[in-house]
Amino acid sequence: MPGALSWGGACLLLARYGTPWWAILLFSLYLAVGIMLPGVLLWRRLRGNTDGFAVDLAFGTATGVALSILVYIPGRAIGVPLLPVIVPVATVAAFLAVPSLRPHWQSNRAPMPVWWAWSVAAACALGLWVITRNGLAIEPIAFPDAAFQYSDMSYQLALAAELKHHMPGQIPFVIGQSLNYHWFLHAEVAATNWQTGIDLDLLLRRLFPMLCAILPILSVAALATRLARRSWAGPLAAWLLLVVTTFDVYGWGGRDLISQAPYATAVLMYSLTHAFAVVLALPVIWLVICLLRGDTRKGNWILLAVGLAALAGAKASFVPMVLAALAFVVVVQLLTQRKLDRTVMGLAVAALLAFAFAQVVLFSAGSSGVGIAFGQSFRALATRVGFDSHYGSRADALVVLGTTGATLLVSWAIAGLGMIGFLKDRRWMDPVAVFLIGFLVAGLAAGTLLRHPGFSQLYFVRAAFPVAIVGSVWGLTLLFDKVRLRALLPRMALALLGGMVLAKILSALTPDKPVKNQGVVSVSLQVIGPWLAVFVVAAVVAVAIRFTKEKTLALGLAVLVVFGVCSVYIPETVVTTVGDKVCVSGPEQPDCRHTRRQIPAGGAEAARYIRDHSAVSDRLATNSHCMPVYADKKTCDARNFWLSAYAERRVLVEGWAYTPTGQSRKDANTGPFWDKPLLAANDKVFRNPTKQDLDYLWTKYGVRWLVFDKMVSQPSAELKPLWRYSSGTVDVYQLTPPRSPEGVGPRRSSSGYQVADVHDHGPDRPPGPRGTRPQ
Repeated sequence: MPGALSWGGACLLLARYGTPWWAILLFSLYLAVGIMLPGVLLWRRLRGNTDGFAVDLAFGTATGVALSILVYIPGRAIGVPLLPVIVPVATVAAFLAVPSLRPHWQSNRAPMPVWWAWSVAAACALGLWVITRNGLAIEPIAFPDAAFQYSDMSYQLALAAELKHHMPGQIPFVIGQSLNYHWFLHAEVAATNWQTGIDLDLLLRRLFPMLCAILPILSVAALATRLARRSWAGPLAAWLLLVVTTFDVYGWGGRDLISQAPYATAVLMYSLTHAFAVVLALPVIWLVICLLRGDTRKGNWILLAVGLAALAGAKASFVPMVLAALAFVVVVQLLTQRKLDRTVMGLAVAALLAFAFAQVVLFSAGSSGVGIAFGQSFRALATRVGFDSHYGSRADALVVLGTTGATLLVSWAIAGLGMIGFLKDRRWMDPVAVFLIGFLVAGLAAGTLLRHPGFSQLYFVRAAFPVAIVGSVWGLTLLFDKVRLRALLPRMALALLGGMVLAKILSALTPDKPVKNQGVVSVSLQVIGPWLAVFVVAAVVAVAIRFTKEKTLALGLAVLVVFGVCSVYIPETVVTTVGDKVCVSGPEQPDCRHTRRQIPAGGAEAARYIRDHSAVSDRLATNSHCMPVYADKKTCDARNFWLSAYAERRVLVEGWAYTPTGQSRKDANTGPFWDKPLLAANDKVFRNPTKQDLDYLWTKYGVRWLVFDKMVSQPSAELKPLWRYSSGTVDVYQLTPPRSPEGVGPRRSSSGYQVADVHDHGPDRPPGPRGTRPQ
């Protein structure tokens, strides 16, 4: 019942924010029967049915998703995109027909306590708030408001459309660019579209974000419970996952967190690849833990291989961190025990193979713009911490870098503070503890040492956050080991509440922002002072408790005081969300979330017209290369992907950001296009084209449609015979073959252009009605 109510609440929210009920119900059915059911059955069989229903449901669902992806890829490649249907059909048939498999329809482990389920369900309700505030409420699905969506949304949609129709895929918005990206999410979205018929846009901006918002909460709760072997660890982990953010003294909370690592940020919606990878990563972490604890059954290795294969293509950050954490285990074992464990080495080899496969096959040995540059994140976030954008001298720059770096590192690492409990009984020598510490250290090191034009190194930090929370809760159970739960709960609540009060006191004692006119050193002290004061108070609390002979509580309650400080802004933003109307539409409302137009007026409708009246092999050409912010004529923001996204067709040259060539350049998003002859051939037909120009695009590049954004340039009157559809500021024109057999095919206009007859649709092109110009 708690789980059903959680998903029921999610469905109501989806309907409230523009998702049709038929799509919600169909997706729920697909998720239950096509993903969860086979995944849970196979997880139980391979794990020996020892984990219990909560773990089975969370990690079995992730296993079902992984299998769906890994089956869809070869299926789409051989022209059978519905091949993933074989997974639930074959699995259910086998578990019904084979006597030895039938017991797996029920868990062998006793269920969790009722209070466990309701506590985690309550955390899921808070997770629904997170996805609503940072996603659904500010990301409209219906046009015309959806034209002001987040800039990367159409990019994600374009990749899903590409993988719906092509395997292997390419960059769909620039000819000849390979798809060197973690695209497994888009493959799964495409597979879901094939099996349900739900529009790709609904799947990407509504249904999958909701799944990726709720499932990690259950996964973290299940993982913490099994890791710590304490039932109360699960609900605590679920709640800490949602409420722990960062020190919010100078207004860093909300949507302007200095650290975007916490779960309660917009990362869920604005990097769905990361949120999706978290779903796949947590069962991999659990399998690694099981193997490190000596459970080396064959099923664990099979599930790990499936999980690593899916995770490697879901997000580039997770598998390297698993590999780094395992390497850390190897180093610690060599230093402390002077030996190598065969299981650890086997895990490291498995992770290394997955990493190598991803780098060579998926990413073509490219870096996608990632390189080594110490402190890029620190320098970029210095102004958000409280410094000016320019420094007076090299010494000032070093002070700013050090202060910002220390503040960010504390903020990034705070989720793992509870792992201080590993000091008890030398638990830090346990390979599982070393692995968890190594995972957090890998994230911090990547965020510090790497650079990227879009600051993608921060996704390593974000990847560490849920794992650090789980490790912290395990550490807390070690510190609270000898205290009964009934006596422990009020003390834990008091410590968290005390931390919130402390944060309010510190906020009242400090200005809204550091006073900048007192010099760099003064600002540094103002930035460091509040969070340093938090640790001092937490240490005082720990010492005071130790004097009362409650030594086992001392460190644990001090950690919870710090977590309370880091969660102070959550209650206020939950309350304000109810009455806070978040506007989403356009530059006429400058306080809105997205004030920049991403799609021309009528662009989505025009693109969908092409989708419905063209062949998959048709290629498009357009004059829309830059993000449609028409007031700025000097800068071209090449993050422009709307046509390939909504038309589900490849475009000769649309935008050129986020391509392998573009990412290798310093001005990745605003630099010029590198292939001048190709761009010239494309743009020539949007000025004063001749018949030869159009024929050249047809024969050389396979272009069948021209799409004009009339705010960029007006179509020539000579193209009028080729017009097919208009919507808003966008016109669509359909090209016809350069030549045809005598007496058959298109007739010529007086200007020499071909005029398509009503029944002449070109090769492999379905007939369709001509568009009508809006009044």
